[in-house]
Amino acid sequence: TTARGGSANDIATAVRRTDDADTTTMSGAAGGRDDADDDIDDIVEEMDPKLEELLSSLTPAQILLLDDNNSEKTSVRTAADDAASDVDDAVIIEQRPEARMQGVEHDEDEGAYGGIDPADLVGDLTTEHRARVLLSSLIAPSGVTPDEFYDTYWGKRPLLACSQRDDDDDDRDGGGKKGYGKQRHGGKGGADDDAEDATATRHATRLDGLLNRPVVDEMIRKNKLRYGLDLNVTRYTDTTGGGARHRITLDPPPRKRRSKKGGEDEDDDLEYIVANTNDVWSNVDASGCTLRLLRPHEHADPVHALLSLLESEFGCMAGSNAYLTPKNSQGFAPHYDDVDVFVLQLEGYKRWRVYAPFNKKETLPRESSRDYTEKEVEEKGEEYMDEVLGPGDVMYLPRGWIHQAETVPRPSHLPKLPGIKDDHSLHLTVSAMQNWCWADFLEMLMPEALEGAVAGDKSVSLR
Repeated sequence: TTARGGSANDIATAVRRTDDADTTTMSGAAGGRDDADDDIDDIVEEMDPKLEELLSSLTPAQILLLDDNNSEKTSVRTAADDAASDVDDAVIIEQRPEARMQGVEHDEDEGAYGGIDPADLVGDLTTEHRARVLLSSLIAPSGVTPDEFYDTYWGKRPLLACSQRDDDDDDRDGGGKKGYGKQRHGGKGGADDDAEDATATRHATRLDGLLNRPVVDEMIRKNKLRYGLDLNVTRYTDTTGGGARHRITLDPPPRKRRSKKGGEDEDDDLEYIVANTNDVWSNVDASGCTLRLLRPHEHADPVHALLSLLESEFGCMAGSNAYLTPKNSQGFAPHYDDVDVFVLQLEGYKRWRVYAPFNKKETLPRESSRDYTEKEVEEKGEEYMDEVLGPGDVMYLPRGWIHQAETVPRPSHLPKLPGIKDDHSLHLTVSAMQNWCWADFLEMLMPEALEGAVAGDKSVSLR
């Protein structure tokens, strides 16, 4: 039902038969390839599995070349650069990471793969390979490879990529309904606990460098962000005292601008209110509201770089929102979205309750749902997951899967780590596949095909 998987090759063929170069991205950068498609295989070579595994240990910031130590000693070479280069192909192959890996034997005493630092290799990757490594890094804690992700999860069911839990065998495919409040494993004491805490710290900081609360504050202060267009302030609460909660939005409504034309006042466009930073934080910190930033990638270069590279992997446009919610608060009612999302938990802890689509009609929807009541979800929904995401965790949700989330204190099964607070939650959602299915493609294609057939001079049968 999407421009992924085996059917994507058919879409790519159909698109190539048109002369519109702008639609060629429908084939996708990863799932659109097929062994039988020699044209694409000639352009994009498969990455060595050992190399992909090695590079997936890098953080997204390192893969995006945002890490200070890494960015000074690496440079990016894209597939286009390779194609345009006059350098002999043999020399290019010699310089690629795969070639540098040949003959290197794994020696744990010398570090990863005989002492090779993966940060030294990432800058030499083509854009396509670096995009694949980025996805691999994001979902690495799940133990699922990108190929397994596309085959088993993409558009089908949620995936958790979390720090190690007691029941990881279930959690990797989102089946850990008993996840909320699980006890931390281990407890042997001494060096074992130190090693476990070091591993937990590495995981909790692996998404550092993308976005944080000080950057959000600076973003609001330095840019004229407008209520309703660039940000929202919301809360999910019981305003009537009847026990039923619903979402309220505290955004000031836009004003109508008036202009004089011909001596008479006429309505012009709307003027949206620019957010005052102090008012925003007062609503968040004092009133327990959620701050939603729309399109933070327009003001945060690391998020922009993240989306740009993921677009190369997914073969479609990627978007982003950021959500900051204080402890013991919830900003939105249960609902489903019309996009596939990756939830990147950056700060704090958030409890997610996820439910399978109510019926076949709401599977892979092309429009987002209305807000559901908790009673509706309890009566009609099948709870699929009840999990707390902490810093460094990633969750994938296909469109159509109902979800609600609230900020919670640090669960007892997760270690208390230095510098990791639980007074608020900040997560980034990366969205994909909006208006990118077969139906959307045909809705664009058929009118153009019909118009061409009707306007042609070979037949008047349609006229």
